[in-house]
Amino acid sequence: MYLGNFGRIAVGWTVITVVGVYSFVLSKNSVDKRRYEDMQIRDRMKKANIGEYESVGTRRFNA
Repeated sequence: MYLGNFGRIAVGWTVITVVGVYSFVLSKNSVDKRRYEDMQIRDRMKKANIGEYESVGTRRFNA
C-alpha cells in the first residue's frame, strides 16, 4: 500500500497524538493514586491525634 506525503504525515500525527494522550492518562492516574494515598495518611494522622492526654507539666530544656 503506497502512502503519499500527506498519508505519512497523517499517520505520524495519529501515532504522536495517541501516544501523547495515553501517556497523559497514565501520569494522571499515577498522580491521583499518590494523592489518594497522601489523603489516607493525613486522615490516619488526624484520627490518631484524637483523645485526651495527660498533662506532663512544664518542660525544662537544659542548655
